[in-house]
Amino acid sequence: MSQPGIFTRSNLIYIPLSITTAHTLNFIYNSPLSTWQEFPPKLPTSVYSSIFFTPLLLFLSLSFEPIQSSKRFYTLLSLALIFVSIPISFRELYPPSIQNNFVAYGAMLGVKMLLFLKYNWSYLNQEGSNQKKEFKPFLWLIFNTRFNSYIIPPKKENSNEKENSLIITSPKTSQINKKIINRTIITLTKCLILDLVMLISTRYTTVIPEKPYQLRLLEFFTKGIPAFTMNSMLQYLNFLLCVYLVLSIYSYDIYTIINATFYRLFLHSSSEEMNYKPILIKSGLLTSSEYFSLKEWMITFLFNTKHLFSEPWMASSPRDFWSVRWQLLANEVFKELGFLPVRNAFVPFVPKKVANMMGVLGAFGVSALLHEYLIIGQFNIWTGEHLFFFMIHGVIFILWKAIFGRENINEYSKIKRFLKWFLLLIVNLSVLPAFIEPLRRRPEIFDIPSIFIKHY
Repeated sequence: MSQPGIFTRSNLIYIPLSITTAHTLNFIYNSPLSTWQEFPPKLPTSVYSSIFFTPLLLFLSLSFEPIQSSKRFYTLLSLALIFVSIPISFRELYPPSIQNNFVAYGAMLGVKMLLFLKYNWSYLNQEGSNQKKEFKPFLWLIFNTRFNSYIIPPKKENSNEKENSLIITSPKTSQINKKIINRTIITLTKCLILDLVMLISTRYTTVIPEKPYQLRLLEFFTKGIPAFTMNSMLQYLNFLLCVYLVLSIYSYDIYTIINATFYRLFLHSSSEEMNYKPILIKSGLLTSSEYFSLKEWMITFLFNTKHLFSEPWMASSPRDFWSVRWQLLANEVFKELGFLPVRNAFVPFVPKKVANMMGVLGAFGVSALLHEYLIIGQFNIWTGEHLFFFMIHGVIFILWKAIFGRENINEYSKIKRFLKWFLLLIVNLSVLPAFIEPLRRRPEIFDIPSIFIKHY
């Protein structure tokens, strides 16, 4: 029996692509010439949205097949760069509720586009090869944000704990329901805490200096002028808690609830003996192999991967903080786009240790560029503070390892661990204003989502 053509994946891309393209061309054809006297022009929101999503939809439509020619690769690369550049070009022309979201989408999907191109560049060199890796379209990578490095490892044979006690391969209905309920309760609790922290932040505000923090820090070492006050540092810590809660809620908790609910409704069968063709296969959205691959990935994501954060306030070294405890969704991006390319570029010319150091700076450099992109696109300011913040942390990362060597936390005494924790705390606090101040310099634009007491 043939599959209904209207529900195919390609139509889910081509239909909105046709609509957005037609809408944009219609506006261009009927608009007065005065609209285009300045660049970028002030466009109606619907037209701006169409221009923003068109390169993304084109990228999706061209990524259903393997990249088997340089022409297709560079076409996709051009579309990715155009997509990323649009929110930057139209900054400050639209309200924050629209612009901030587009900048966030540009950053998130932009790095995924680059990851897709990196993963699939090898298809250009696979002609005649007997071992060809399985191709997955970009649509798949949009949702697959966790990597194998964050899968909880099985228990070792000589472990005192029950082997594989944390690994779930076929969750029960009760386990899925428990996951949805528990994560919903946790999310609502975090939202309440976030609103309380925001209330404190609005009641006790401090004036953010216009001079970039790295210049004030230089003045502190040369002239003895304090770079920050105790009151401002307390405000920065309060705002850092807001950032932590926002990332946790909107980058992990809600995402987990949506995935668990989707799995419960479309992928999970309460009876293993039921023999039916799932609706995702029947509709033509997924092939059988893609369906079972998606099912396996969602089980792994929901039950067998590490959390987005792992008590970052307990870190006792830069590696422990950045690689194990903070923002684990982004670590793989910085590794693939920063660390590995830079390290591999230096390996033929310098010793391996030096190449690894350059790779570390490359990873922090990509993180710096990503954060500067967000600052410029959302606030239309550039002070270089985020660039300074992440690059100085890259230097600290390297110096810490050079001084203390390769660390094994299990071998630390409690006193030694506390001293290293305290030293790292001092170091982090000394550069924290460079991260917070650009976000707080224009509070009328930066709007953290609030639920319970938004209009208090």
